[in-house]
Amino acid sequence: MNRSEDYESLVSLFDKQLEFAQNLQRKIIPSPGSFVSDHYHFYSYLQPFRKVGGDFYDFHFMENGKISLLIADATGHGIDAAMITSMIKLSYSYTMKDHHINQSPSLILKQIESDISQQMDNTFFTAIALVLDPQDGVLYFANAGRPDAVLLKSNHQIELLKPNLPMLGLQQFMTTMHYFDMRINFSHGDKLLLFTDGLIDAKNQEREEFSLERVTSVIKKHADSPINLIGNHIIDACIDFKQDQPPSDDICILGIEVDD
Repeated sequence: MNRSEDYESLVSLFDKQLEFAQNLQRKIIPSPGSFVSDHYHFYSYLQPFRKVGGDFYDFHFMENGKISLLIADATGHGIDAAMITSMIKLSYSYTMKDHHINQSPSLILKQIESDISQQMDNTFFTAIALVLDPQDGVLYFANAGRPDAVLLKSNHQIELLKPNLPMLGLQQFMTTMHYFDMRINFSHGDKLLLFTDGLIDAKNQEREEFSLERVTSVIKKHADSPINLIGNHIIDACIDFKQDQPPSDDICILGIEVDD
Protein backbone atom coordinates (compact mmCIF):
# COMPACT_ATOMS: atom_id res chain seq x y z
CA MET A 1 0.00 0.00 0.00
CA ASN A 2 1.47 3.38 -1.00
CA ARG A 3 1.27 6.64 0.94
CA SER A 4 -1.77 7.82 -0.99
CA GLU A 5 -3.66 4.64 -0.15
CA ASP A 6 -2.54 4.87 3.48
CA TYR A 7 -3.84 8.42 3.65
CA GLU A 8 -7.17 7.51 2.04
CA SER A 9 -7.54 4.60 4.46
CA LEU A 10 -6.95 6.88 7.45
CA VAL A 11 -9.39 9.47 6.12
CA SER A 12 -12.03 6.78 5.60
CA LEU A 13 -11.50 5.47 9.14
CA PHE A 14 -11.76 8.96 10.62
CA ASP A 15 -14.93 9.68 8.64
CA LYS A 16 -16.52 6.50 9.99
CA GLN A 17 -15.56 7.43 13.56
CA LEU A 18 -16.89 10.95 13.06
CA GLU A 19 -20.16 9.63 11.66
CA PHE A 20 -20.52 7.28 14.64
CA ALA A 21 -19.87 10.15 17.07
CA GLN A 22 -22.35 12.37 15.22
CA ASN A 23 -25.10 9.74 15.33
CA LEU A 24 -24.41 9.12 19.02
CA GLN A 25 -24.62 12.81 19.86
CA ARG A 26 -27.89 13.17 17.97
CA LYS A 27 -29.37 10.41 20.11
CA ILE A 28 -28.21 11.69 23.50
CA ILE A 29 -29.27 15.32 23.05
CA PRO A 30 -33.06 15.79 23.29
CA SER A 31 -34.95 17.19 20.34
CA PRO A 32 -36.83 20.44 21.06
CA GLY A 33 -40.17 18.67 20.63
CA SER A 34 -39.39 16.18 23.40
CA PHE A 35 -39.88 18.85 26.09
CA VAL A 36 -43.62 18.97 26.81
CA SER A 37 -44.73 20.58 30.06
CA ASP A 38 -47.95 21.87 31.59
CA HIS A 39 -45.98 24.61 33.32
CA TYR A 40 -43.28 25.83 30.93
CA HIS A 41 -42.48 26.63 27.31
CA PHE A 42 -39.04 25.54 26.13
CA TYR A 43 -36.60 26.68 23.43
CA SER A 44 -33.35 25.09 22.33
CA TYR A 45 -30.70 25.74 19.69
CA LEU A 46 -27.49 23.78 19.19
CA GLN A 47 -24.94 24.37 16.42
CA PRO A 48 -21.67 22.43 16.75
CA PHE A 49 -18.52 24.13 15.49
CA ARG A 50 -17.70 20.90 13.66
CA LYS A 51 -19.92 17.90 12.91
CA VAL A 52 -19.83 17.03 16.60
CA GLY A 53 -19.04 19.26 19.55
CA GLY A 54 -18.71 19.69 23.27
CA ASP A 55 -21.94 21.60 23.97
CA PHE A 56 -24.65 19.51 25.59
CA TYR A 57 -28.02 19.89 27.25
CA ASP A 58 -30.55 17.58 28.83
CA PHE A 59 -33.59 17.66 31.11
CA HIS A 60 -35.61 15.39 33.37
CA PHE A 61 -39.16 15.65 34.61
CA MET A 62 -39.42 15.11 38.35
CA GLU A 63 -42.19 14.62 40.89
CA ASN A 64 -44.67 17.40 41.73
CA GLY A 65 -44.11 19.09 38.38
CA LYS A 66 -40.45 19.89 39.05
CA ILE A 67 -38.02 19.95 36.13
CA SER A 68 -34.26 19.45 36.18
CA LEU A 69 -32.27 21.12 33.40
CA LEU A 70 -28.57 20.86 32.53
CA ILE A 71 -26.36 22.66 30.01
CA ALA A 72 -22.66 21.85 29.75
CA ASP A 73 -19.63 22.73 27.64
CA ALA A 74 -16.74 20.27 27.46
CA THR A 75 -13.30 21.58 26.57
CA GLY A 76 -12.17 20.87 23.03
CA HIS A 77 -14.05 20.08 19.85
CA GLY A 78 -14.79 17.05 17.74
CA ILE A 79 -14.76 13.40 18.76
CA ASP A 80 -12.95 13.93 22.09
CA ALA A 81 -15.50 16.50 23.26
CA ALA A 82 -18.38 14.33 22.01
CA MET A 83 -17.08 11.47 24.13
CA ILE A 84 -17.11 13.68 27.22
CA THR A 85 -20.68 14.82 26.53
CA SER A 86 -21.79 11.18 26.26
CA MET A 87 -20.26 10.54 29.69
CA ILE A 88 -22.04 13.60 31.09
CA LYS A 89 -25.31 12.24 29.67
CA LEU A 90 -24.85 8.85 31.33
CA SER A 91 -23.85 10.35 34.66
CA TYR A 92 -26.71 12.86 34.64
CA SER A 93 -29.28 10.17 33.80
CA TYR A 94 -27.98 7.95 36.60
CA THR A 95 -27.77 10.82 39.08
CA MET A 96 -31.38 11.81 38.46
CA LYS A 97 -32.45 8.45 39.91
CA ASP A 98 -31.04 9.41 43.32
CA HIS A 99 -33.68 11.40 45.21
CA HIS A 100 -31.13 12.64 47.76
CA ILE A 101 -29.06 14.25 45.01
CA ASN A 102 -31.46 15.24 42.25
CA GLN A 103 -33.18 17.93 44.33
CA SER A 104 -29.94 19.95 44.50
CA PRO A 105 -28.32 21.37 41.33
CA SER A 106 -24.92 21.69 43.00
CA LEU A 107 -24.97 18.06 44.17
CA ILE A 108 -25.96 16.98 40.65
CA LEU A 109 -22.88 18.77 39.29
CA LYS A 110 -20.70 17.36 42.06
CA GLN A 111 -21.79 13.80 41.24
CA ILE A 112 -21.24 14.25 37.49
CA GLU A 113 -17.82 15.74 38.16
CA SER A 114 -16.91 12.83 40.44
CA ASP A 115 -18.13 10.19 37.97
CA ILE A 116 -16.14 11.62 35.08
CA SER A 117 -13.01 12.30 37.12
CA GLN A 118 -12.93 8.64 38.14
CA GLN A 119 -12.87 7.59 34.48
CA MET A 120 -10.76 10.35 32.90
CA ASP A 121 -8.09 12.42 34.59
CA ASN A 122 -7.79 16.13 33.88
CA THR A 123 -11.15 16.42 32.15
CA PHE A 124 -12.63 19.89 32.53
CA PHE A 125 -16.01 21.30 31.60
CA THR A 126 -18.37 24.06 32.61
CA ALA A 127 -22.04 23.51 33.39
CA ILE A 128 -25.13 24.99 34.94
CA ALA A 129 -27.81 22.83 36.55
CA LEU A 130 -31.31 23.98 37.46
CA VAL A 131 -34.27 22.63 39.36
CA LEU A 132 -37.52 24.45 38.61
CA ASP A 133 -40.37 24.20 41.10
CA PRO A 134 -43.57 25.56 39.50
CA GLN A 135 -45.69 25.05 42.63
CA ASP A 136 -43.50 27.33 44.74
CA GLY A 137 -42.41 29.57 41.84
CA VAL A 138 -38.74 28.99 42.64
CA LEU A 139 -35.67 28.22 40.58
CA TYR A 140 -32.63 26.59 42.23
CA PHE A 141 -29.38 26.70 40.31
CA ALA A 142 -25.67 26.02 40.47
CA ASN A 143 -23.42 27.65 37.89
CA ALA A 144 -19.98 26.05 37.52
CA GLY A 145 -17.97 28.44 35.37
CA ARG A 146 -20.67 29.08 32.77
CA PRO A 147 -21.45 32.51 31.29
CA ASP A 148 -24.09 34.36 33.27
CA ALA A 149 -27.57 33.08 32.51
CA VAL A 150 -30.10 35.85 31.90
CA LEU A 151 -33.41 35.99 33.75
CA LEU A 152 -35.92 38.40 32.27
CA LYS A 153 -38.52 39.23 34.90
CA SER A 154 -42.14 39.98 34.05
CA ASN A 155 -41.46 43.68 34.76
CA HIS A 156 -38.66 43.57 32.11
CA GLN A 157 -35.90 43.81 34.71
CA ILE A 158 -32.80 41.71 34.06
CA GLU A 159 -31.20 39.47 36.68
CA LEU A 160 -28.01 37.47 36.03
CA LEU A 161 -27.38 33.96 37.30
CA LYS A 162 -23.68 34.29 37.96
CA PRO A 163 -21.22 31.44 38.60
CA ASN A 164 -21.13 30.23 42.20
CA LEU A 165 -18.80 27.27 41.55
CA PRO A 166 -15.55 26.89 39.60
CA MET A 167 -15.17 24.89 36.41
CA LEU A 168 -15.87 21.20 36.95
CA GLY A 169 -12.88 18.89 36.97
CA LEU A 170 -11.07 20.91 39.62
CA GLN A 171 -12.51 18.79 42.44
CA GLN A 172 -9.28 16.77 42.57
CA PHE A 173 -7.37 19.93 43.42
CA MET A 174 -10.00 21.50 45.69
CA THR A 175 -11.09 18.70 47.99
CA THR A 176 -12.57 21.08 50.58
CA MET A 177 -14.70 22.97 48.06
CA HIS A 178 -18.23 23.70 49.29
CA TYR A 179 -21.05 22.94 46.85
CA PHE A 180 -24.14 25.08 47.33
CA ASP A 181 -27.29 26.10 45.46
CA MET A 182 -28.58 29.55 44.64
CA ARG A 183 -32.31 30.33 44.82
CA ILE A 184 -34.29 32.84 42.80
CA ASN A 185 -38.01 33.45 42.22
CA PHE A 186 -39.29 32.25 38.84
CA SER A 187 -42.98 32.79 38.21
CA HIS A 188 -45.60 33.86 35.67
CA GLY A 189 -44.15 36.13 32.97
CA ASP A 190 -40.50 35.34 33.76
CA LYS A 191 -38.17 34.05 31.01
CA LEU A 192 -34.77 32.43 31.39
CA LEU A 193 -32.03 32.20 28.73
CA LEU A 194 -28.98 29.92 29.11
CA PHE A 195 -26.14 29.78 26.59
CA THR A 196 -22.59 28.58 26.11
CA ASP A 197 -19.63 30.90 25.60
CA GLY A 198 -19.59 30.19 21.86
CA LEU A 199 -22.42 32.73 21.62
CA ILE A 200 -20.96 35.64 23.55
CA ASP A 201 -17.40 34.97 22.27
CA ALA A 202 -18.43 35.01 18.58
CA LYS A 203 -16.34 37.61 16.75
CA ASN A 204 -16.89 39.95 13.83
CA GLN A 205 -14.35 41.15 11.27
CA GLU A 206 -12.94 43.67 13.76
CA ARG A 207 -12.41 40.86 16.29
CA GLU A 208 -15.06 42.32 18.58
CA GLU A 209 -17.02 39.82 20.65
CA PHE A 210 -20.79 39.51 20.45
CA SER A 211 -20.75 39.83 24.27
CA LEU A 212 -23.22 39.38 27.09
CA GLU A 213 -24.24 43.03 26.72
CA ARG A 214 -25.46 42.47 23.17
CA VAL A 215 -27.35 39.34 24.25
CA THR A 216 -29.15 41.22 27.03
CA SER A 217 -29.87 44.08 24.64
CA VAL A 218 -31.66 41.71 22.25
CA ILE A 219 -33.58 40.16 25.14
CA LYS A 220 -34.73 43.57 26.40
CA LYS A 221 -35.72 44.69 22.90
CA HIS A 222 -37.97 41.65 22.45
CA ALA A 223 -39.04 41.27 26.08
CA ASP A 224 -42.72 40.86 25.19
CA SER A 225 -42.07 38.08 22.67
CA PRO A 226 -42.44 34.39 23.55
CA ILE A 227 -39.26 32.54 24.50
CA ASN A 228 -38.83 30.83 21.11
CA LEU A 229 -38.89 34.15 19.25
CA ILE A 230 -36.42 35.71 21.68
CA GLY A 231 -34.08 32.79 21.06
CA ASN A 232 -34.42 33.20 17.29
CA HIS A 233 -33.76 36.93 17.57
CA ILE A 234 -30.55 36.23 19.50
CA ILE A 235 -29.32 33.84 16.80
CA ASP A 236 -30.22 36.31 14.03
CA ALA A 237 -28.43 39.13 15.84
CA CYS A 238 -25.32 36.99 16.28
CA ILE A 239 -25.30 36.02 12.59
CA ASP A 240 -25.69 39.66 11.54
CA PHE A 241 -22.89 40.65 13.93
CA LYS A 242 -20.43 38.03 12.64
CA GLN A 243 -21.30 38.71 8.98
CA ASP A 244 -19.17 36.29 6.96
CA GLN A 245 -16.83 35.26 9.78
CA PRO A 246 -16.60 31.46 10.14
CA PRO A 247 -17.67 29.90 13.46
CA SER A 248 -14.95 29.20 16.00
CA ASP A 249 -16.89 27.37 18.71
CA ASP A 250 -20.08 25.43 19.39
CA ILE A 251 -23.16 27.50 20.20
CA CYS A 252 -25.96 26.30 22.45
CA ILE A 253 -28.93 28.33 23.71
CA LEU A 254 -31.72 27.17 26.01
CA GLY A 255 -34.77 29.18 26.94
CA ILE A 256 -37.64 28.50 29.29
CA GLU A 257 -40.64 30.53 30.39
CA VAL A 258 -43.60 29.95 32.67
CA ASP A 259 -46.72 28.85 30.78
CA ASP A 260 -49.99 30.73 31.12
